[in-house]
Amino acid sequence: MSEGPGARRYDPPGRLPDFKHIEGQLQQWSDAVSGWFDECIGYQEAHNLHQGDKCQYYNWLTTSVPGPEMLQSIVWNALPNTLVRRFGYAEAVELADSMFPLTKRTDGAGGYFEGKVWGGVFYRPQDEYCEWRPIRNGSNKITKIVFTSEPPEYWQALHGDTLPGASADSTATYPFRGDRALMLELYRTYVDKNVQLKDLQAQEDLIDEATKRVVIPAGAYNPWNKWNTTHGVMHLCQPDNTLVAEIALGADATVLRQRGGRPVDDPDALVCCSRYGGPMRNSDPTIGAGVNSLARMGCWITLRNPVGLYINHIDLAGITRPDGTPHGKPITPEYFRVERGSLTEHLIARAVFEVPPSEQPAYGEPLTVSDLRIAGVPIQYGAQIAERITVALTGVAAGPGSFRNTLVGCVGRCCQGQENPKFLRLVSRDAACPDGTRPAFDYPGAQNAVPEARLDADTAPRLRRRA
Repeated sequence: MSEGPGARRYDPPGRLPDFKHIEGQLQQWSDAVSGWFDECIGYQEAHNLHQGDKCQYYNWLTTSVPGPEMLQSIVWNALPNTLVRRFGYAEAVELADSMFPLTKRTDGAGGYFEGKVWGGVFYRPQDEYCEWRPIRNGSNKITKIVFTSEPPEYWQALHGDTLPGASADSTATYPFRGDRALMLELYRTYVDKNVQLKDLQAQEDLIDEATKRVVIPAGAYNPWNKWNTTHGVMHLCQPDNTLVAEIALGADATVLRQRGGRPVDDPDALVCCSRYGGPMRNSDPTIGAGVNSLARMGCWITLRNPVGLYINHIDLAGITRPDGTPHGKPITPEYFRVERGSLTEHLIARAVFEVPPSEQPAYGEPLTVSDLRIAGVPIQYGAQIAERITVALTGVAAGPGSFRNTLVGCVGRCCQGQENPKFLRLVSRDAACPDGTRPAFDYPGAQNAVPEARLDADTAPRLRRRA
């Protein structure tokens, strides 16, 4: 990252090689990522920051910053904490392996979209930027678990679609040349040889009846196609697991907040105050707190190229295979195989957990993932392995002390379940708590905050951030 801004280009997530085979696609991707950064920076200055303050977030492609750039890894667990906090661990592990229609959210009432068509469109309730699919045999034993952290935007670009801007109501902005034959070849290689191009495309306009917005136009790539949901897994499909949401979350987290005259820096309270993500997730509070800690130092802040969220590490300790001894034989690193991205750089985009051929018995029934144990407990769900995986992004900071921005008031708050205090629901700052909930993080003086900045985020256009 030592070259000047003019020589730079944003690389595809995990430096995946597919765009190299498409004329102009690498530059088109870089232009889109750069544009999303610029839009998110402009949004903060227009709607969140005190008048005259500059956004601490910067576009690495176009901005030179003072001093050396420092890297900070921000790491969290892949098991969806939203499910754990709402339903308890035992039920969450089972639910995490299932599919939900897009008319049903996992973090509370309601759905992502309204309309009859959405009841038959499904997603994985895995909202930590790592999704998986357990593959089972005729005996219902897990033969392998496929994990992915690839963003949907990459596959829309590969299809040759024009992607929207960072605003939730933006129109098509960033065109891509794409290569549908290559996209189909990749699906057939990694998912199923029977995939057809029409299976991956929307056959009609997919419209959100609540807003009358066309979410996916007819003929465009459908991120919720059956080969990426009910029949397979190629990339992230949870509606909040997008690259644009990551970029927007990073920008939101650079804003310094106060409530009742006190700085807000607790990870959970900061998500609620800033209204930039899911307060029950592992990822959003961790990302927000990590970025915000750099912002409080007055740093310039961005995300490391290639921008993305990646499977970072798997802990195989305590996972054993049966060998006739009381505790079993520890498994080897060969059980976790990286298919896309980089293992050495911790930029894993796709990986498979399964018993390698070298570990299969010479005679008898093949060994499956379900025959393995974790600390003596049989593996029944893919979520048990997901719990051993960490996901990460890398923040970049430079020039401590470059900013002294004014703390601004909250634009949101959280309400806490009365029967389940671990359940948090995010609402706008002036909204009443729904029935069955009470205000959370409601310390003395919190309701007497004096606005010190523009607080028009409730009426401003929304970024395509995590909901």
